[in-house]
Amino acid sequence: MDHVIDVIHQSKIVPTPLPNRSPELRPLEDLSIGRGRLSLIPENGTPGRDESGYPLSEAIEKAKLPPNFQMPQCDLYDGTGDPGEHVYQFETNMLLLQVSDDVMCRAFPTTLRTSAHAWLKSLQPRSIYSFGQLSDLFQKHFVSSRSRRKNSASLLNIVQEKNESLACFLGLFNTATLEIDDLDESVKYTAFLHGLQSTSKFAFSVNKSPPGNMKALLEKANEYLQAEEYLETHRGWQEEGKEEQKKRSQELTPRGEKPSKRSKRDERRPKDPFAFKNLTPLNAKPSQILHEIKDNKAL
Repeated sequence: MDHVIDVIHQSKIVPTPLPNRSPELRPLEDLSIGRGRLSLIPENGTPGRDESGYPLSEAIEKAKLPPNFQMPQCDLYDGTGDPGEHVYQFETNMLLLQVSDDVMCRAFPTTLRTSAHAWLKSLQPRSIYSFGQLSDLFQKHFVSSRSRRKNSASLLNIVQEKNESLACFLGLFNTATLEIDDLDESVKYTAFLHGLQSTSKFAFSVNKSPPGNMKALLEKANEYLQAEEYLETHRGWQEEGKEEQKKRSQELTPRGEKPSKRSKRDERRPKDPFAFKNLTPLNAKPSQILHEIKDNKAL
């Protein structure tokens, strides 16, 4: 036995190292799902980066993904859109999946591309310990791409055009209010009244009986729209009825024959207000009635 050991030492045999085994991979649906690609994220670590230089902490890197975890569809961020909107959309998707904060940190990089992904790689290694921290750094870096919010004074520019319907004006006004943060209801109410076409029937109705607040004003506008829609529908029925009546009249008139002038003249003649409209039906022959009343002096 000692002889065998001596032979091994003398031959200087060096054991061949085993090849590095890649960590277990789990499929994570890439947010460019529309192009049909899948991104593989290792169970412990992220591919394509030296783990020692990756910005996520070791605890986050080791966080296990839920079984069958797949990312919902989401627009990839390239640094040109509103970073706050991107974070909000991402957090909403993660809330539906009910995942941990660590998993959110691991999933967020898959929603970045081009310059946004380059920014992530520029962070200090192992410097991210929570999604709140990552989200804050992300939004601060891309703050120049944030959408500029409008102020309440911009609502005064929303004015109902002369031939613009109330429904169209109301839609434009509501869209404009969504672009203003912390909009006061009284300012909203005043701006809406200011934008109404002063000669419109609705403006006349509102000025005659002011609703008092925005909620009551919108309710009144909704009632007016329903009434306007009913009248428009009823007006359409009347037009269809006139067209149908005209068509039937033309079908009953023989071809080439013109309506008599006398009939038109009779139509224009005023009707006798004292003319009998409802006559009692006779219960005997006319000859018999005449025979009975011929000697009546009252007649």
